Formats: sequence, structure tokens, C-alpha cells
Amino acid sequence: MKNILRYILFASVIVVCWPFVLRAQEVPIALNLSTSRINISTFYNGTTLKAEGSIPADVDVLLEVQGPKKNVELKVKGKVAGVLWMNKTDVELENVPAVYMVYTPDKVEKDLFLTELGIGSDNLMKDLSILHAGYQKLIHDIVIKPASEDKIFIFSEYVKLMEKAGVYAVNNGTVSYGTVKDGKKPFSVVLNIPPKMSAGQYKVKAITVKNGQMLGQTETELTLQLSGFPKLIATLSRDHALLFGIMAVVIAVATGLIIGTLFKGGGGAH
Repeated sequence: MKNILRYILFASVIVVCWPFVLRAQEVPIALNLSTSRINISTFYNGTTLKAEGSIPADVDVLLEVQGPKKNVELKVKGKVAGVLWMNKTDVELENVPAVYMVYTPDKVEKDLFLTELGIGSDNLMKDLSILHAGYQKLIHDIVIKPASEDKIFIFSEYVKLMEKAGVYAVNNGTVSYGTVKDGKKPFSVVLNIPPKMSAGQYKVKAITVKNGQMLGQTETELTLQLSGFPKLIATLSRDHALLFGIMAVVIAVATGLIIGTLFKGGGGAH
């Protein structure tokens, strides 16, 4: 009976102290953004901002920009009767980030991330899964409906579409390091904010890695907000729907009259 009580007491101590042990093993990371708030005005066409910080001298750092999760409906095309390309089925991807970009130092090659979708070495896929970064991490969190569809194929096609839009990317060799001092080294990277990143809250995360393993992470928030005329239009459409509808009709009619006046003539019967 005494042995049982001793084991229970030992297990209780482990449970209580374990979070502090894990915290002590984590690598300290400093992360700062040149700005945490970006205004989307009338002529906004995307921008850039600088992320910088410091990490221990013997580790590397990856940066990740991720947007809010959403559900995405897609149409899968295929050949019908072996001849015509048509929409064959509808699929839905759940828990997909609206934006996902990764920034790496030189030693992490872009091909390493692309192998996660099934092309290349299984060892590389495993390495990235351990790092908790890249598309491999995303695909574990995503649910596809119907479940009978090929999850990896559909998600890889979706990634290609998002990369063309500029909101998904693997930016290799973009993290640079400074001079080591007192056992720490500074890092910096220029983050690309494409015009198709809509207003909302985004997370910028720094992940420290060494010998293929994640050691720690920290994150900060980035806010994109409407300002000026775009903000006025959004406010009207949300809070004054009737007035917004009337304005839209008036503007459409006025635009039509102006175009008709500018380009009329020369088209009548003789």
C-alpha cells in the first residue's frame, strides 16, 4: 500500500512540474514587426513590412504568416467519356487558412517544402512534419468532404491556385542573420503583404529549429484594416444597406449616361 501511495505522489509531482520543465527547455525568441497595423486605402496595392528579432546563435528560425481559417468549396474537373473536360464533383475543404506564407533561411531549400505534398523523399516529409511548418502541417488540420476524395491531390491543386494569387508562398533564403553577440544572433526578413490579403487579423510566427527539430515558437498579430473610401463603402453596405443600394443604382445610371454621351454618334441609319 505504501508503494502505491509513493507512486501516486511521484506521478502527481511529475504532472505539476512537467509544464515548467518544458518551458525551461524552450529556446527564447524575440520577434518584432516594423508595424502591426496596415491601412487599406483607395489606391492600396499591397505592401511590405520588416520582421526582426534575435535567437540563440546555434539555432535557425523560420517565419510563418497565417490568416484566419475558412471553408472552401471547389469543383473538381475531369474527363467525361474520355473526351470532354467537365465539372465532375463538388468538394469542400474545411479549416483552410486564407493566407499561408513561410520564410526560410538559405539552408532550408524550397524543394524541402514541396515534397510535403507527396513528391520526393519521405524523410524530407517527416522532417517538415516535425518542424510544424509548411503545407504538411496544414494538411493534417484540413477536413475534406466527401471523405472519399483524394485529400492530398485536391489540397495540392488548391495550393497552386493560392500561390498564383500570391497568398500562399514558400519564400526560401529570405531570412538573414546578423553578427553573433553574447551567444545570440539577430535575424530579419521582409514580409510581403499582397493586395489580395483582405482586411482582418493575421498571425506572424517565428519558429526556432535545430537538427530537424522544433525548439520553440513565438507569435505576434498583424492587423489589416480598411481606411478612407473603402472603409466608407464597407460601412454603408453593412450599416445602411438601403442607402448603399440606392447609391449603387445612381452611380451605375450616371456612368452609363456619361459613357453614352462620350461615345455616341456615327451609328444611325442613312
